[in-house]
Amino acid sequence: MIPHRLQLDYNLAPGWLQPWVEALEAGSALARTCAACGKVSFVPLRTCTCGCAEGTWTPLPGTATLERRTEGADGSFALVTFDGADTSTVVRLESFPEEMNRGTIAAAKDGLPALVLRPLTQENTP
Repeated sequence: MIPHRLQLDYNLAPGWLQPWVEALEAGSALARTCAACGKVSFVPLRTCTCGCAEGTWTPLPGTATLERRTEGADGSFALVTFDGADTSTVVRLESFPEEMNRGTIAAAKDGLPALVLRPLTQENTP
């Protein structure tokens, strides 16, 4: 085998996820509600588990409950369920004490379309 370095530069358009990506960049959670069964999905599903491809965008309040937590070389992450959503997703934790299990979202500081979860306190309760 001959080693060869390959570099690719490309941009991915968000397509139907454009409203979701814009919400992430603004530090907001936008879910998709299925038109058939009413399931609220964050991260949004193009086709619901019930098979329906129709849905509407639903803003979430921005608070979440931690289900599972992990620590690694790249930081702290958790599987969380956002209030108002029926599904779970993984987010980065920011300054999150071990004893807490509720948080509020914020935009990622690195400029990527992502959310971080901060501890839920009286000051940042939506």
